[in-house]
Amino acid sequence: MKEKNTFLASFLNFIAWGLGYFYLNKHVIKGLIIFILYLLIWFFSLEIILLVDYPLILPIIFWIIFWSLWCSIYLAYDVWKTSNEVKPPPLKIKVRKVVRRSKIRAREK
Repeated sequence: MKEKNTFLASFLNFIAWGLGYFYLNKHVIKGLIIFILYLLIWFFSLEIILLVDYPLILPIIFWIIFWSLWCSIYLAYDVWKTSNEVKPPPLKIKVRKVVRRSKIRAREK
């Protein structure tokens, strides 16, 4: 299977939350929940900006951009870390041949 580009996955998660998980095909449910949350946050942010009077718009816009930027950075880092996870090698189990006692006792008699 072809390796996925970790930079592209991080960039996708930075731009639109959750898309990097879809690209990597890892944690898809987590990516879907984050993407829906992303859409809801931006929808309600636009509603608030449109309904609030002018003097309060600038601080609201600042806080929306500030917190969404921090969330974007964290999610980009999380997808980078997820894509670079090393899978542990499979366990090698040694199987011993079991000798039944009844056969040994039968041979001794």
